[in-house]
Amino acid sequence: MKMYGRRMARATAPVIGALALFASGAVTAPLEAQAAPAGRVCMFEAPDGAYGAGHAAFAIKAPGKTNHWIYGSFGSTNDAPVNGWINGGTWEKTRGHFTSVRDKDHNNARYYTRYRCVNTRDGDVKRAQSWYTTVKNRGYNVATNNCLHMSMAVFKGYSEALRKDTRLKSATRWTPNDYYNEVLPAARWEASHSL
Repeated sequence: MKMYGRRMARATAPVIGALALFASGAVTAPLEAQAAPAGRVCMFEAPDGAYGAGHAAFAIKAPGKTNHWIYGSFGSTNDAPVNGWINGGTWEKTRGHFTSVRDKDHNNARYYTRYRCVNTRDGDVKRAQSWYTTVKNRGYNVATNNCLHMSMAVFKGYSEALRKDTRLKSATRWTPNDYYNEVLPAARWEASHSL
């Protein structure tokens, strides 16, 4: 019986020591494994567009592909055609496009100057493209179907998680600048990046 008692004491000593470290905060419980994001979206923004209300454009990453993005815009004469366009390519090509657009109303200065991104747990490029076509076919309307409506329709078509995120308000009654500066940060999108 003495032998059994010593073995038990030796076996429980490390457990008691670990519990003491855990209780003191020196050791923490392992974090729950988080799933890698399946998708990523970015809103590109031209703050001086639309007479200071701003202009929004979209970019979505093709899930399962290392470096392929779909990007486009709607309703800007600087980023013709005004009725919308869509393209695909690498992140470098995507970013390069938005960097190269010039503002015809402001001495040919850079039009898009910043962007915000967020990772998503899902992503469906075909569904996003379908929403792009739906919004484009409705025709541009400054109040009810503008560049911000297009971008948000593409993002929410792409990701069910974004579609269900109640922090992402309807684009109606928001300027692109206000949406970019207020709504996206409140929805925990990344900090703004300069182009």
